[in-house]
Amino acid sequence: MFARKYLAAKYLLLAAFLGLNLIYLIWRTAFTLPTMGVISLIVGILLLVTEWAGYLQSVVFTILSWRPFKQKTVPLSAFEELPTVDVYIATYNEPADLLKRTISASQMMRYPEDKLRIYVCDDGRRADIRQLTESMGAIYLDRPDNKHQKAGNLNHAMTKTNGEIIVTMDADMVPRANFLERTLGYFTDEKVSFVQAPQVFYNADAFQYNLFFEDNITNEQDFFMRRLEEGKDRYNATMYVGSNALFRRRSLEEIGGFATGVITEDMATGMLLQTNGQRTVFVNETLAVGLSPETYADLLKQRDRWCRGNIQVIRKWNPLTIKGLSFMQRLLYMDGIHYWFFGIYKMVYLLAPLLFLLFSIYSLQTDFSTLLMFWLPAFLSSQLAFRRMADNKRTTLWSHVYEVALAPYMAVSVLTELFFRKSIKFNVTRKGILNNRRHFLWRTSTPYVILLAMSAASLIMVGIDLFTPVQIYDSVSMLYINIFWVLYNAIALVMALTIAVERPRFREAERFDVTLDAELRNGMNGHIHKVRIIDLSEYGARLELLDTKSAHLLSAGANLTLSTGPLQGIQLHKHWVSQEGKSYYAGVSFQDVTLDQYRSLVKILFVDAADIYTSREYVNSTLWNAAAQFFKQTKALPKQSERQSIRETVTVPAILQLADDRKVETTMMDYSLSGCQVELRNPLKPGQILRLQANHSSFRESDVRVQWVQKRGRKYLAGLRFLTETSDSDTA
Repeated sequence: MFARKYLAAKYLLLAAFLGLNLIYLIWRTAFTLPTMGVISLIVGILLLVTEWAGYLQSVVFTILSWRPFKQKTVPLSAFEELPTVDVYIATYNEPADLLKRTISASQMMRYPEDKLRIYVCDDGRRADIRQLTESMGAIYLDRPDNKHQKAGNLNHAMTKTNGEIIVTMDADMVPRANFLERTLGYFTDEKVSFVQAPQVFYNADAFQYNLFFEDNITNEQDFFMRRLEEGKDRYNATMYVGSNALFRRRSLEEIGGFATGVITEDMATGMLLQTNGQRTVFVNETLAVGLSPETYADLLKQRDRWCRGNIQVIRKWNPLTIKGLSFMQRLLYMDGIHYWFFGIYKMVYLLAPLLFLLFSIYSLQTDFSTLLMFWLPAFLSSQLAFRRMADNKRTTLWSHVYEVALAPYMAVSVLTELFFRKSIKFNVTRKGILNNRRHFLWRTSTPYVILLAMSAASLIMVGIDLFTPVQIYDSVSMLYINIFWVLYNAIALVMALTIAVERPRFREAERFDVTLDAELRNGMNGHIHKVRIIDLSEYGARLELLDTKSAHLLSAGANLTLSTGPLQGIQLHKHWVSQEGKSYYAGVSFQDVTLDQYRSLVKILFVDAADIYTSREYVNSTLWNAAAQFFKQTKALPKQSERQSIRETVTVPAILQLADDRKVETTMMDYSLSGCQVELRNPLKPGQILRLQANHSSFRESDVRVQWVQKRGRKYLAGLRFLTETSDSDTA
């Protein structure tokens, strides 16, 4: 209670936390190792090492959280002359609409036009991206190969540009207008080599989205991006996270450019730029927003890449031996690498009680009352200290869920990278995924199903021991300890299974809740009607109609345009009109959007939007509430599907023409203004661009992009998004 207001009380709480946990571990080491067999001894040592490793991580976390820290702001006015700035937007296979958003926002950053250049660095060498880039007034760069992936792409861009400051921006990251105003001033200190702003995500991650819990928990990455990065900044150990960062060109050139030879080139580059007294700065503000992985499977692939990359870094640039780092920098980088071993540690915690209940293999040997005396104070102090250090940006129980959900895959990643050094392909995280069905990730969920089955079997054996004459376990104390342990783990395993139930994603772009007064103009008679925009994206909006005439107007199908703030005269295509009580609502999409109108939309949605992300916390975030929300919402018809009432169910023969001119027979299963679903015998690859032909009254030939693919029996279903207009029909 006092630690919320007073630093002295907080220090006392943190000291008690470290002291009580140290006492517990000393007791564990001296008195609880099992002695009834070699296997039990080995398992006991593994568990003890895991607990000590967790304690070391807690010590580092406490150091980072000991005292609040924030850099003093340095304005642009501190420069005698403003430096030239090159913005690198690195891309490989991201869709054009994603890049268009980032290019537009980058051009709207407040900075003199003659000193700011935007470069699209396309490792996909795509003609359509070149055309888009040049049509928007940005500069297109490509290279003949993809050597060293993203790092090689950025290094190639350095040879073609000459700006004094280099900004790296991921293809999906959208900078705000004040991005350079809030970051560039720090380079007035000649020792500053790079400045990092946090990656902030405007879409719900897999944990938030699949649990219908977007308003209750924050993005899983927020804790690292905001709390831990701020703590590292105190010790000049800010980690470069691949985007939203500014670099002094001279400093990059001195280390040979962006680091190559590892998957996580960002972490290595940042570490090398912190040697020999160079300074780095973390600006803990929402200065750019982007997309987090949109499916649970993609999240796992991303974390596998990060995990392997961290191990590769220590192999090539060991923080303990590299010259020019301080003691705290070495400690914090080693702790960052050590973090990725959590998968192995969590698997030990998951398996230890199961080994006892199923096979009578002990992991510790003590009586229940003694364990409670040492463990309970350590556990309670951990809960309280974490709450104060995390400032309600994370809870210990949710950390347990996150780690259990990732543990089996991260354990495999660590072991294979350490002992087999298996070469893996650099995979760009997919963006803009659409699907219209809820589905369960069976293959991804296999480890959790197995662990839950083992937990159920162990509890059945416990029931036999407790409620029948058959005696299975020798120690009643150890039985009670492991029952509690298995149930605690089982809760997180059940949550992992619910996260693996993928929700449908109907929209091609995220909708933002807004409250904007606007005008609806009837092109036929020039009448203007007052409306309110309730939510908005680059492609459409939900309108609240403030009079009944507007509702009648929309139902009649008039030629309508919408105007609000900088967005003027954008043409609308109506999709639906509904009435709720005395209020009328309409769903519209935007038609024939000009470049100026598109930039106005990006300005409203991203560049000048209010920061709604920094203040987000865990609210009513108990696991019970999460489970209740999941089961309540998963039975309901998703709200997005109301907007899909224009989707027409069909069974129409169609032809897909591949890039090599081969043709594949398929069947169109449903069809809407933005895309369709097809059934075919062989799988397609997400991201493929194809040509679709179908014999349908309101459909004409169109280029399509594959959004998702699912196996259904012996056949495959694929979701296709139209890249060209397919119909003039108002009822399509």
